[in-house]
Amino acid sequence: MFDKFTDSYPLRKPVLHSPAPPATIEALPLFRSAEFYNLPLDRVHHLKETQVICGSTYSPIDVKSNGLADQLFYIFIVSGLVESHNTQTHISTVLRAGSAGVITNHASTILKLGRGCRWLAFRVPLSLVRSQFGIWSRKFCFQTPKFSTVPDFHNHPVSGLYQTLELLLVKRGEGGRSLLDASYEQLLMTQLYAMAPHNLNGGNASFQSPCPRQLRYAEDFMRNNLYVSIAINDIARAAGCSTRTLQRIFRHFRDATPIQILCRYRIAEAHDLMVSGKARTVTDVAANLQFSNPARFAVMYREAYGQKPSAVIRFYNAQ
Repeated sequence: MFDKFTDSYPLRKPVLHSPAPPATIEALPLFRSAEFYNLPLDRVHHLKETQVICGSTYSPIDVKSNGLADQLFYIFIVSGLVESHNTQTHISTVLRAGSAGVITNHASTILKLGRGCRWLAFRVPLSLVRSQFGIWSRKFCFQTPKFSTVPDFHNHPVSGLYQTLELLLVKRGEGGRSLLDASYEQLLMTQLYAMAPHNLNGGNASFQSPCPRQLRYAEDFMRNNLYVSIAINDIARAAGCSTRTLQRIFRHFRDATPIQILCRYRIAEAHDLMVSGKARTVTDVAANLQFSNPARFAVMYREAYGQKPSAVIRFYNAQ
C-alpha cells in the first residue's frame, strides 16, 4: 500500500557528493521548517496542528536536529533502518524495517538513515501530546510520555495508526485538503494513545519501576498543599529525609527538582479549575495556587497545555 502513493511520484535524483562540503538534500517547500536539517521528504499532509509525512533515501545520510521545535515523531520504518543517536547521553536507538517507535527533536539528536530507507511518520507538537494524553489518562504529564519500540507493527494494534496515516497520504494524492482534517487529527491522536505502547496506558510493564517511600510521601504532601505556601524544607520534613536526599531522589525518578514538580502539580490543578468553569481570571488562579508572577504562570501553563490560560477560561466560562 505504501508503494501505491510513493511510486506515483518520480524518484528524486541523487545529489552528487564532493569531498567538501558534503552534499545536502533539500526538503519539499511544504516542509521548509523541518526540525532535522536535510531530512529527505517525499510527501507532507498538514492537518490542524499535526502533519503526516513520509520520506525515503537512496544512499546513507546523516541528519542533525536543529533543536528549535518541540515535536515528537511516531515513525514507521517500511524498509531499511533509522538510527537515532543522542550525542549527550551517547545512547542510540535503532529502528529496523517493520518496526515503529518515537523520535523526539532535541539539539543533541542525530539521525542516521540507511540506504533504501522508507518511512512514514506522524509529527505531533509535544504540548498536544502532553495535554491530550493527560486528559485521557487523568494523569498530568510532567514530561513527554515514554513510548516503547514495536518490533513488528504489522502484527501489533499500532498498525491501525499506520493504516490511517497511509489513507491520509493517499487522499492528499487524490487532490486537495480534506474537510475532515480536524476529525482525522483527533482520530490519529486517539490511535496513538490507545494503540502505541507507552507509560500512561499501562501497556508496558517495563515502564513501571518502584518509587521510594520518600518520593511518595513528598508528592502526597505536595498534592495536599497546592493552595498553601510551602518550601523545600517542608517537603523534605514530610518525606522524612534531608533536602539533599530529596533533591537526589527527585532528580533520579522525576528528572526534575521537587519545586518544579510542585509547580507542575499546581499547573494541573489550575487546568482542572479552568475546564470546570470555576476560574474567573488568570491573576486569581495564579495567586490562589501560590504563583507570585501571573505572567510566568501563563507561560508555564501554555508550555504544558499548548493554550493561553486566558483563552481557556473564556471558553469554558462561556459554556
